[in-house]
Amino acid sequence: MVTTPLTGVPASFLSAPALEAVAVSYVRQSSAKTNKTEASPLTQRAANETRSAELSARFVRHYEDIGVSGWNPDAERPGFEDMLKAARAGAFNMLIVYDVSRFSRREIEDAAPIVLELHRLGITIVSVTEGVFAPRDTMALIYLIMRLDAVNKESAVKSKKVRDVKAAQRAAGSWLGGQTPYGLDAESYVQGKLTLMRLVHHKGETANLRRIGALIIKHMHDPVTRKPGQRNPGTLSALCDDMNARRIPTRGQRKGKERKDSTWQVRTLKWILLNPAVAGMRAEPIYKVRENGSRTNTLIGYRIIRDEDGRPEMICEPIIPPAQWFVIRDWLLGRGQGEGVARGTSLLSGLRSAPRTPVLTCECGRPGKAQNSGAKPVYLCTRGTTVATNGEHSGLNRVMQTHLDDHVARRIFALIQSVTAGIADSDALEVVAEAARVFSRSVEKPETAAERTEVVTERADANNALSDLYDDLDAGLYEGAMGRNRFKEKKARIEARLSAADKRLEELADPETVELPFDEWLDGADNGDPLGEGSWWARGEQTARRKFVELFVRRITVKAVANSHRGRVRGGYDVSERIEIEFVRPAVEESQTQD
Repeated sequence: MVTTPLTGVPASFLSAPALEAVAVSYVRQSSAKTNKTEASPLTQRAANETRSAELSARFVRHYEDIGVSGWNPDAERPGFEDMLKAARAGAFNMLIVYDVSRFSRREIEDAAPIVLELHRLGITIVSVTEGVFAPRDTMALIYLIMRLDAVNKESAVKSKKVRDVKAAQRAAGSWLGGQTPYGLDAESYVQGKLTLMRLVHHKGETANLRRIGALIIKHMHDPVTRKPGQRNPGTLSALCDDMNARRIPTRGQRKGKERKDSTWQVRTLKWILLNPAVAGMRAEPIYKVRENGSRTNTLIGYRIIRDEDGRPEMICEPIIPPAQWFVIRDWLLGRGQGEGVARGTSLLSGLRSAPRTPVLTCECGRPGKAQNSGAKPVYLCTRGTTVATNGEHSGLNRVMQTHLDDHVARRIFALIQSVTAGIADSDALEVVAEAARVFSRSVEKPETAAERTEVVTERADANNALSDLYDDLDAGLYEGAMGRNRFKEKKARIEARLSAADKRLEELADPETVELPFDEWLDGADNGDPLGEGSWWARGEQTARRKFVELFVRRITVKAVANSHRGRVRGGYDVSERIEIEFVRPAVEESQTQD
């Protein structure tokens, strides 16, 4: 068989003028880069099409896999699979790649069968950088297999070098590259023989994040409303609208070409704030995993990286102090059903107890929400009407707002009046004592409240560290005698943190109890009716009434009605049989806080 040099065209291919050369291109890159690297998708496409023209082939199309590893045996390559299907259907007879590494960087045993199949199908493989490998050309086939083997070995050596360098950089506390979190930039510096990266604050983005954090902290307990001029400025949607209106640039507008027209979106802002790097802590992203075990690109959370004592490793100076960031994180993760815009126009929708659980709930366990449309606003279950499970109510479970609000308020005032009259039982006294304790914290010195928040945050973080440690144990990271000893040592250090936090919390006992303003709440209660005309309740704003309910009530459960007439009585509508009210209790609240 006569062939031209490997960089040219096989004589056997040129000697068959009746066979039209129909070419396709395969393009692969491990990560979608925007720079002008040699193997960028743009460069590969142009080079492959140019080579097709040089070979006088009719070019058909590109098959592509961008952001897909050629090394990972579990990586899904839909573009490559589509190319193989077209090859088996006889759609082309020439396949052009930039270099043979585009096929695979894996072991030759994995890559060779694909090449052999393509040759059996009569397809000429063309590498822009390495030559033409025609079917039935033994020498070309041997050279191609040798190149695939060399690519595998080169890649293995390069991967080991990269892993070694990254391990050394990680040990030195370096940022390992990639897009930096919003608010931070990366700058390089040299330490010994290593080039390291550290995160530094970007002045404009840092100031914006601190402003956002302060607004969330200030307004996180304020009601949300549709009323003109009364929008809560601390909600994510309000913050995004404000930043878009003020033309505060997104990261895409500041740095990216592909996202230069991006705008602030609620989801984007939420994930920016949830990144522990905002609080200066090192973390790794957690991605959603498919049923087959392969990882997707969908971010579902972050795992804080901890030292031997279970404390978060710090990667930079915090933009938002960790204690404040944990509060914001818990607020963000607690956003959900029953906290919509209707909560600001009703008494009970969106109220949350101390452990961030909904106050208003349906008997099925789902939170309640307000529906203010129509002549008679109601509270109703957030569950749809078509997803009932065994034992749940089959239709909408709803109750009129005016009747439930009145019932809840009267139950609270009845408890207060029993205390002021000196006839309260022990349960009522416990409820009032807990309400007084919470009320006292709202008037204590700011520095005391701030320190308590810091210690509570420290305790919660130590609990998280202990949970992570047990997760690592379940994953088999502490096997053998040495591993078990290391586990016990880390566990002891974390438990010491918990003990120290508990001791300090005892020292930061609640301030001297401030008396609840019973006289103010009962002011204007003509004929003993605390809800009557001219009373504090009737005169007060919705925000004040909501805080009043939160002081005393932990949960309100609404039972479904058996038929449309149940609950109606002559002269009114009695909801008492459908409502269960759980008042606050010191023991319950403390245990919830420490869980």
